[in-house]
Amino acid sequence: MQPEQLIAALQHEGLEVPATVSKQWARHCALMREWNKVASLVSIGDARQLETIHLPDAVSLVAVVVRLGLAEGSLLDIGTGGGYPAIPMKIVLPGLRVTLVERSVKKVGFLRKVVAALGLQDVEIIHGNFPAAVADRAADLVTARAVETPEKIRRALAAWMPVGTVFLSQSGVPNEFETPMFHVEHWQDNWTQSGARRGELYLVRRTQ
Repeated sequence: MQPEQLIAALQHEGLEVPATVSKQWARHCALMREWNKVASLVSIGDARQLETIHLPDAVSLVAVVVRLGLAEGSLLDIGTGGGYPAIPMKIVLPGLRVTLVERSVKKVGFLRKVVAALGLQDVEIIHGNFPAAVADRAADLVTARAVETPEKIRRALAAWMPVGTVFLSQSGVPNEFETPMFHVEHWQDNWTQSGARRGELYLVRRTQ
């Protein structure tokens, strides 16, 4: 899906899309390409497909967040790298409070550049590893789309997640949450059917 198609799909969902969305998405993608040789944000192949693969996948989560009633909630993005999916989501949902956790110094530098260049508010960037870097934090939503060891992160999340927190899991079947403390829902919607979302999405909620 192209950016203009993403906007049309969001509007079809009943969302009021900020007028600056296209410009900010494009600026983020341009900065990704500019910094990629320095910070190793994505592969060379992926750098050519930011608008058609990475961006649609990130934006596909926006409708889920809205349906959960958390458009002005808090999002923790673990191992955010170049800012996917959190930054494209924040661009659409300016009321979303975002915390980006990243262990690479170079990527943290890039993220600070992006946040400043796009004029994003209520975005905190934390340099460190999960969960130690956010041991005293809580969040309504968690994403961890491109971490190197998803099983390890899921195990850490199972121990860390506060009651009520929802993990938008895109890294395989989340077997680590098969306990009475969690509710796991396999989520399918128009974004799944259109192919905009990469892989399967599971909503994991800590219930007790």
